[in-house]
Amino acid sequence: MKSPLPTDFAPAERTESQDINRIAEELQANPLVNIFNAIPIPLIIINSTRQAVFCNHVFQHASIHGTIQEILGLRPGEALGCIHAHVHQGGCGSSKFCKDCGAASAIIKSLGGENSTDECRILRNINHEQEALNLQVFTSPFSYHEQNFILFTALDISHEKRKQNLEHLFYHDILNLVTGLKYTAQMVCKKAGSGPVAEKCSTMNRTISRIAEEIQAQKALSSAEAGTLAVCPQAISTFQILNQIKEIYSAQQLCENKTIFISADSPDIQLETDPVILSRILGNMVKNALEASEINARITIGSRKDAGGVTLWVHNEHSMEETVQRQVFKRAFSTKGRGRGLGTYSMKLLAENFLKGKVAFNSTPDQGTTFSVLLPDDNIC
Repeated sequence: MKSPLPTDFAPAERTESQDINRIAEELQANPLVNIFNAIPIPLIIINSTRQAVFCNHVFQHASIHGTIQEILGLRPGEALGCIHAHVHQGGCGSSKFCKDCGAASAIIKSLGGENSTDECRILRNINHEQEALNLQVFTSPFSYHEQNFILFTALDISHEKRKQNLEHLFYHDILNLVTGLKYTAQMVCKKAGSGPVAEKCSTMNRTISRIAEEIQAQKALSSAEAGTLAVCPQAISTFQILNQIKEIYSAQQLCENKTIFISADSPDIQLETDPVILSRILGNMVKNALEASEINARITIGSRKDAGGVTLWVHNEHSMEETVQRQVFKRAFSTKGRGRGLGTYSMKLLAENFLKGKVAFNSTPDQGTTFSVLLPDDNIC
Protein backbone atom coordinates (compact mmCIF):
# COMPACT_ATOMS: atom_id res chain seq x y z
CA MET A 1 0.00 0.00 0.00
CA LYS A 2 1.40 3.40 -0.97
CA SER A 3 2.19 5.74 1.90
CA PRO A 4 0.63 9.21 1.52
CA LEU A 5 2.79 11.96 0.06
CA PRO A 6 4.00 14.59 2.53
CA THR A 7 1.99 17.81 2.69
CA ASP A 8 1.70 20.94 4.80
CA PHE A 9 -1.99 21.44 4.03
CA ALA A 10 -4.20 19.56 1.53
CA PRO A 11 -3.57 15.95 0.39
CA ALA A 12 -0.84 15.78 -2.26
CA GLU A 13 -1.89 12.55 -4.04
CA ARG A 14 -2.77 12.83 -7.74
CA THR A 15 -4.86 10.90 -10.23
CA GLU A 16 -2.98 9.12 -13.00
CA SER A 17 -2.78 10.99 -16.31
CA GLN A 18 -4.58 8.26 -18.27
CA ASP A 19 -7.58 8.54 -15.94
CA ILE A 20 -7.53 12.33 -16.28
CA ASN A 21 -7.50 12.06 -20.08
CA ARG A 22 -10.32 9.50 -20.10
CA ILE A 23 -12.60 11.73 -18.00
CA ALA A 24 -11.62 14.77 -20.09
CA GLU A 25 -12.65 12.97 -23.29
CA GLU A 26 -16.01 12.04 -21.76
CA LEU A 27 -16.63 15.62 -20.70
CA GLN A 28 -15.63 17.02 -24.09
CA ALA A 29 -18.28 14.79 -25.69
CA ASN A 30 -20.98 16.26 -23.44
CA PRO A 31 -23.13 19.05 -25.03
CA LEU A 32 -22.79 21.09 -21.81
CA VAL A 33 -19.22 21.90 -22.86
CA ASN A 34 -20.62 24.43 -25.34
CA ILE A 35 -22.40 26.20 -22.48
CA PHE A 36 -19.25 26.23 -20.34
CA ASN A 37 -17.26 27.72 -23.21
CA ALA A 38 -19.88 30.42 -23.66
CA ILE A 39 -19.55 31.55 -20.03
CA PRO A 40 -17.42 34.75 -20.06
CA ILE A 41 -15.46 33.98 -16.87
CA PRO A 42 -12.71 31.41 -16.20
CA LEU A 43 -14.17 27.96 -15.42
CA ILE A 44 -12.60 24.59 -14.77
CA ILE A 45 -13.85 21.23 -13.54
CA ILE A 46 -11.57 19.55 -11.02
CA ASN A 47 -11.69 16.02 -9.63
CA SER A 48 -11.37 14.71 -6.09
CA THR A 49 -7.58 15.20 -6.18
CA ARG A 50 -8.10 18.85 -7.22
CA GLN A 51 -6.84 18.34 -10.78
CA ALA A 52 -8.38 19.90 -13.87
CA VAL A 53 -10.33 17.55 -16.13
CA PHE A 54 -11.86 20.38 -18.15
CA CYS A 55 -11.31 24.10 -18.68
CA ASN A 56 -13.19 26.60 -20.79
CA HIS A 57 -11.56 28.94 -23.29
CA VAL A 58 -11.56 31.91 -20.88
CA PHE A 59 -9.65 29.95 -18.24
CA GLN A 60 -7.20 28.81 -20.91
CA HIS A 61 -6.44 32.44 -21.81
CA ALA A 62 -6.10 33.36 -18.12
CA SER A 63 -3.62 30.52 -17.48
CA ILE A 64 0.10 30.54 -18.21
CA HIS A 65 -0.30 27.62 -20.62
CA GLY A 66 -0.94 27.70 -24.33
CA THR A 67 -3.33 24.78 -24.76
CA ILE A 68 -6.13 23.08 -22.89
CA GLN A 69 -4.21 19.79 -23.06
CA GLU A 70 -1.39 21.35 -21.05
CA ILE A 71 -3.85 22.40 -18.33
CA LEU A 72 -5.43 18.96 -17.89
CA GLY A 73 -4.14 17.29 -14.72
CA LEU A 74 -2.94 20.56 -13.19
CA ARG A 75 -4.33 22.10 -10.04
CA PRO A 76 -5.71 25.67 -10.19
CA GLY A 77 -2.62 27.38 -8.78
CA GLU A 78 -0.36 25.43 -11.13
CA ALA A 79 -2.44 26.36 -14.16
CA LEU A 80 -2.55 30.04 -13.18
CA GLY A 81 1.17 30.20 -12.37
CA CYS A 82 1.03 30.87 -8.61
CA ILE A 83 4.58 31.42 -7.31
CA HIS A 84 3.85 29.03 -4.43
CA ALA A 85 2.48 26.20 -6.59
CA HIS A 86 5.78 24.32 -6.72
CA VAL A 87 7.54 25.27 -3.47
CA HIS A 88 6.42 21.92 -2.04
CA GLN A 89 6.91 18.64 -3.88
CA GLY A 90 3.17 17.92 -3.55
CA GLY A 91 2.33 20.93 -5.74
CA CYS A 92 -0.59 23.34 -5.46
CA GLY A 93 -2.43 23.08 -2.16
CA SER A 94 0.30 21.24 -0.27
CA SER A 95 2.58 24.05 0.94
CA LYS A 96 2.33 26.16 4.10
CA PHE A 97 1.43 29.16 1.92
CA CYS A 98 -1.71 27.35 0.76
CA LYS A 99 -3.16 27.53 4.28
CA ASP A 100 -4.03 31.17 3.58
CA CYS A 101 -5.26 30.63 0.02
CA GLY A 102 -8.96 31.33 -0.49
CA ALA A 103 -9.09 29.02 -3.53
CA ALA A 104 -7.64 26.08 -1.61
CA SER A 105 -10.04 26.72 1.26
CA ALA A 106 -13.07 26.88 -1.03
CA ILE A 107 -12.06 23.68 -2.85
CA ILE A 108 -11.62 21.75 0.41
CA LYS A 109 -15.07 22.87 1.57
CA SER A 110 -16.58 21.69 -1.71
CA LEU A 111 -14.79 18.36 -1.40
CA GLY A 112 -16.84 18.03 1.78
CA GLY A 113 -20.04 18.68 -0.17
CA GLU A 114 -20.51 22.43 0.32
CA ASN A 115 -20.87 25.29 -2.12
CA SER A 116 -18.24 27.85 -1.23
CA THR A 117 -16.82 31.23 -2.19
CA ASP A 118 -13.68 33.01 -1.04
CA GLU A 119 -11.16 35.60 -2.13
CA CYS A 120 -7.88 34.39 -3.57
CA ARG A 121 -4.71 36.47 -3.94
CA ILE A 122 -2.17 35.07 -6.39
CA LEU A 123 1.29 36.32 -7.32
CA ARG A 124 2.66 34.95 -10.56
CA ASN A 125 5.53 35.63 -12.94
CA ILE A 126 4.60 36.46 -16.53
CA ASN A 127 7.46 37.15 -18.98
CA HIS A 128 9.85 37.77 -16.07
CA GLU A 129 7.45 40.30 -14.52
CA GLN A 130 5.42 39.77 -11.36
CA GLU A 131 1.66 40.07 -11.66
CA ALA A 132 -0.85 40.18 -8.80
CA LEU A 133 -4.29 38.61 -9.23
CA ASN A 134 -7.24 39.22 -6.93
CA LEU A 135 -9.91 36.60 -7.60
CA GLN A 136 -13.32 35.85 -6.17
CA VAL A 137 -13.46 32.06 -6.34
CA PHE A 138 -16.70 30.04 -6.46
CA THR A 139 -16.74 26.27 -6.00
CA SER A 140 -19.67 23.87 -6.28
CA PRO A 141 -19.61 20.06 -5.95
CA PHE A 142 -21.46 17.79 -8.36
CA SER A 143 -21.51 14.14 -9.45
CA TYR A 144 -20.92 12.85 -12.98
CA HIS A 145 -20.94 9.16 -13.90
CA GLU A 146 -20.81 8.28 -10.18
CA GLN A 147 -17.66 10.36 -9.63
CA ASN A 148 -17.36 13.53 -7.58
CA PHE A 149 -16.20 16.76 -9.21
CA ILE A 150 -16.06 20.45 -8.42
CA LEU A 151 -17.11 23.30 -10.69
CA PHE A 152 -14.51 26.02 -10.11
CA THR A 153 -15.02 29.58 -11.41
CA ALA A 154 -12.94 32.67 -10.75
CA LEU A 155 -14.00 36.29 -11.12
CA ASP A 156 -11.22 38.88 -11.46
CA ILE A 157 -11.82 41.54 -8.78
CA SER A 158 -8.38 43.19 -9.06
CA HIS A 159 -9.86 46.46 -10.32
CA GLU A 160 -12.33 46.55 -7.40
CA LYS A 161 -9.55 46.01 -4.88
CA ARG A 162 -7.40 48.71 -6.48
CA LYS A 163 -10.37 51.08 -6.45
CA GLN A 164 -11.04 50.37 -2.77
CA ASN A 165 -7.41 50.94 -1.84
CA LEU A 166 -7.19 54.15 -3.86
CA GLU A 167 -10.44 55.44 -2.36
CA HIS A 168 -9.23 54.68 1.15
CA LEU A 169 -5.96 56.53 0.56
CA PHE A 170 -7.72 59.44 -1.17
CA TYR A 171 -10.33 59.98 1.55
CA HIS A 172 -7.72 59.65 4.31
CA ASP A 173 -5.27 62.09 2.71
CA ILE A 174 -7.75 64.64 1.38
CA LEU A 175 -9.66 64.83 4.67
CA ASN A 176 -6.38 65.39 6.53
CA LEU A 177 -5.56 68.26 4.14
CA VAL A 178 -9.02 69.81 4.51
CA THR A 179 -8.85 69.50 8.30
CA GLY A 180 -5.52 71.34 8.29
CA LEU A 181 -6.91 73.99 5.95
CA LYS A 182 -9.98 74.44 8.14
CA TYR A 183 -7.83 74.87 11.26
CA THR A 184 -5.72 77.51 9.49
CA ALA A 185 -8.83 79.36 8.28
CA GLN A 186 -10.24 79.41 11.80
CA MET A 187 -6.99 80.93 13.12
CA VAL A 188 -7.09 83.61 10.40
CA CYS A 189 -10.73 84.36 11.20
CA LYS A 190 -9.92 84.90 14.87
CA LYS A 191 -7.30 87.53 13.98
CA ALA A 192 -9.37 89.23 11.29
CA GLY A 193 -11.51 91.21 13.72
CA SER A 194 -14.45 92.79 11.90
CA GLY A 195 -15.08 94.37 8.52
CA PRO A 196 -14.69 93.12 4.93
CA VAL A 197 -11.71 90.87 5.73
CA ALA A 198 -13.65 89.15 8.51
CA GLU A 199 -16.58 88.59 6.17
CA LYS A 200 -14.33 87.02 3.54
CA CYS A 201 -12.73 84.84 6.24
CA SER A 202 -16.16 83.72 7.36
CA THR A 203 -17.11 82.86 3.77
CA MET A 204 -13.85 80.95 3.35
CA ASN A 205 -14.46 79.00 6.56
CA ARG A 206 -17.99 78.03 5.46
CA THR A 207 -16.70 76.96 2.05
CA ILE A 208 -14.03 74.73 3.58
CA SER A 209 -16.62 73.18 5.89
CA ARG A 210 -18.80 72.55 2.85
CA ILE A 211 -15.93 70.84 1.03
CA ALA A 212 -15.32 68.61 4.06
CA GLU A 213 -19.02 67.76 4.22
CA GLU A 214 -19.11 66.80 0.51
CA ILE A 215 -16.05 64.57 0.91
CA GLN A 216 -17.57 62.89 3.97
CA ALA A 217 -20.83 62.38 2.08
CA GLN A 218 -19.05 60.71 -0.84
CA LYS A 219 -17.03 58.57 1.57
CA ALA A 220 -20.26 57.50 3.29
CA LEU A 221 -21.83 56.60 -0.06
CA SER A 222 -18.81 54.49 -1.05
CA SER A 223 -18.95 52.67 2.29
CA ALA A 224 -22.70 52.19 1.96
CA GLU A 225 -22.37 50.63 -1.50
CA ALA A 226 -19.66 48.33 -0.17
CA GLY A 227 -21.86 47.40 2.80
CA THR A 228 -19.23 48.58 5.30
CA LEU A 229 -20.88 51.75 6.57
CA ALA A 230 -21.02 51.72 10.38
CA VAL A 231 -24.35 52.61 12.00
CA CYS A 232 -24.02 54.40 15.36
CA PRO A 233 -27.47 54.94 16.93
CA GLN A 234 -27.80 57.86 19.34
CA ALA A 235 -30.64 59.66 21.07
CA ILE A 236 -31.86 62.67 19.10
CA SER A 237 -35.18 64.47 18.66
CA THR A 238 -36.90 65.41 15.44
CA PHE A 239 -36.75 69.05 16.60
CA GLN A 240 -32.95 68.84 16.90
CA ILE A 241 -32.40 67.20 13.51
CA LEU A 242 -34.75 69.60 11.68
CA ASN A 243 -33.10 72.65 13.23
CA GLN A 244 -29.64 71.33 12.36
CA ILE A 245 -30.67 70.81 8.73
CA LYS A 246 -32.21 74.29 8.56
CA GLU A 247 -29.11 75.92 10.05
CA ILE A 248 -26.66 74.06 7.79
CA TYR A 249 -28.45 74.61 4.48
CA SER A 250 -29.76 78.12 5.11
CA ALA A 251 -26.13 79.28 5.27
CA GLN A 252 -25.21 77.81 1.89
CA GLN A 253 -25.05 79.69 -1.40
CA LEU A 254 -27.59 77.25 -2.81
CA CYS A 255 -30.14 78.80 -0.45
CA GLU A 256 -29.49 82.39 -1.55
CA ASN A 257 -32.83 84.18 -2.12
CA LYS A 258 -34.65 81.08 -0.88
CA THR A 259 -35.97 80.27 2.58
CA ILE A 260 -36.14 77.06 4.61
CA PHE A 261 -39.01 76.81 7.10
CA ILE A 262 -39.82 74.21 9.73
CA SER A 263 -43.49 73.28 9.64
CA ALA A 264 -45.21 74.67 12.73
CA ASP A 265 -47.26 71.52 13.29
CA SER A 266 -44.20 69.23 13.49
CA PRO A 267 -44.20 67.27 16.76
CA ASP A 268 -40.95 66.88 18.68
CA ILE A 269 -40.38 63.11 18.86
CA GLN A 270 -37.46 61.41 20.59
CA LEU A 271 -35.58 58.97 18.35
CA GLU A 272 -32.82 56.41 18.65
CA THR A 273 -31.06 56.45 15.27
CA ASP A 274 -27.81 57.40 13.58
CA PRO A 275 -28.00 61.22 13.36
CA VAL A 276 -25.16 61.48 10.82
CA ILE A 277 -26.81 59.11 8.34
CA LEU A 278 -30.22 60.68 8.90
CA SER A 279 -28.71 64.15 8.33
CA ARG A 280 -27.25 63.00 5.02
CA ILE A 281 -30.64 61.67 3.90
CA LEU A 282 -32.51 64.85 4.84
CA GLY A 283 -29.66 67.01 3.53
CA ASN A 284 -29.95 65.41 0.09
CA MET A 285 -33.69 66.02 0.16
CA VAL A 286 -33.14 69.70 0.99
CA LYS A 287 -30.43 70.12 -1.67
CA ASN A 288 -32.73 68.61 -4.29
CA ALA A 289 -35.53 70.94 -3.19
CA LEU A 290 -33.28 74.01 -3.32
CA GLU A 291 -31.91 73.10 -6.76
CA ALA A 292 -35.42 72.56 -8.11
CA SER A 293 -36.80 75.83 -6.72
CA GLU A 294 -36.94 79.32 -8.20
CA ILE A 295 -35.79 82.55 -6.54
CA ASN A 296 -37.83 83.54 -3.44
CA ALA A 297 -39.06 79.96 -3.11
CA ARG A 298 -40.08 78.46 0.20
CA ILE A 299 -38.71 75.06 1.26
CA THR A 300 -40.60 73.45 4.13
CA ILE A 301 -39.27 70.65 6.30
CA GLY A 302 -41.11 68.83 9.05
CA SER A 303 -41.99 65.68 10.93
CA ARG A 304 -45.13 63.74 11.79
CA LYS A 305 -46.17 60.59 13.60
CA ASP A 306 -47.48 57.98 11.19
CA ALA A 307 -48.76 54.43 11.49
CA GLY A 308 -45.63 52.33 11.71
CA GLY A 309 -43.18 55.07 12.70
CA VAL A 310 -42.01 58.65 12.38
CA THR A 311 -41.84 60.48 9.06
CA LEU A 312 -39.48 63.37 8.32
CA TRP A 313 -40.20 65.23 5.10
CA VAL A 314 -39.02 68.00 2.79
CA HIS A 315 -41.38 69.92 0.49
CA ASN A 316 -40.86 72.33 -2.38
CA GLU A 317 -43.38 73.94 -4.73
CA HIS A 318 -41.87 72.54 -7.95
CA SER A 319 -43.26 69.33 -9.48
CA MET A 320 -41.34 66.66 -11.37
CA GLU A 321 -42.24 65.38 -14.81
CA GLU A 322 -43.51 61.80 -14.98
CA THR A 323 -40.43 60.61 -16.87
CA VAL A 324 -38.27 61.94 -14.03
CA GLN A 325 -40.48 60.38 -11.36
CA ARG A 326 -40.11 56.93 -12.92
CA GLN A 327 -36.31 57.06 -12.63
CA VAL A 328 -35.76 59.25 -9.60
CA PHE A 329 -34.05 56.66 -7.37
CA LYS A 330 -31.86 55.11 -10.07
CA ARG A 331 -28.13 55.44 -9.62
CA ALA A 332 -26.57 58.19 -11.76
CA PHE A 333 -29.94 59.37 -13.13
CA SER A 334 -30.15 63.15 -13.01
CA THR A 335 -31.87 66.02 -14.77
CA LYS A 336 -28.80 68.16 -14.04
CA GLY A 337 -26.38 66.51 -16.47
CA ARG A 338 -23.71 63.82 -16.55
CA GLY A 339 -21.87 62.90 -13.37
CA ARG A 340 -24.82 63.75 -11.14
CA GLY A 341 -27.77 61.74 -9.85
CA LEU A 342 -26.38 60.24 -6.63
CA GLY A 343 -28.50 62.31 -4.23
CA THR A 344 -31.84 60.52 -4.49
CA TYR A 345 -30.11 57.18 -5.00
CA SER A 346 -28.03 57.63 -1.84
CA MET A 347 -30.95 58.75 0.33
CA LYS A 348 -32.82 55.54 -0.51
CA LEU A 349 -29.70 53.38 -0.08
CA LEU A 350 -28.82 54.91 3.30
CA ALA A 351 -32.35 54.92 4.68
CA GLU A 352 -33.48 51.47 3.62
CA ASN A 353 -30.24 49.49 3.95
CA PHE A 354 -28.85 51.06 7.11
CA LEU A 355 -31.67 52.76 9.06
CA LYS A 356 -34.32 50.16 8.06
CA GLY A 357 -36.52 53.03 6.97
CA LYS A 358 -38.52 53.76 3.84
CA VAL A 359 -37.95 56.65 1.42
CA ALA A 360 -40.81 57.86 -0.75
CA PHE A 361 -41.94 60.92 -2.68
CA ASN A 362 -45.08 62.50 -4.03
CA SER A 363 -45.03 65.07 -6.83
CA THR A 364 -47.98 66.78 -8.54
CA PRO A 365 -48.39 70.18 -10.25
CA ASP A 366 -50.97 71.19 -7.61
CA GLN A 367 -49.07 70.12 -4.49
CA GLY A 368 -45.42 70.35 -5.53
CA THR A 369 -42.89 67.70 -4.46
CA THR A 370 -42.43 66.09 -1.07
CA PHE A 371 -39.67 63.62 -0.26
CA SER A 372 -40.00 61.69 2.98
CA VAL A 373 -38.26 59.08 5.09
CA LEU A 374 -40.25 56.85 7.43
CA LEU A 375 -38.30 55.49 10.40
CA PRO A 376 -39.95 52.46 12.02
CA ASP A 377 -41.47 52.45 15.50
CA ASP A 378 -38.35 50.71 16.81
CA ASN A 379 -36.54 54.06 16.51
CA ILE A 380 -38.95 55.88 18.83
CA CYS A 381 -37.67 56.21 22.40
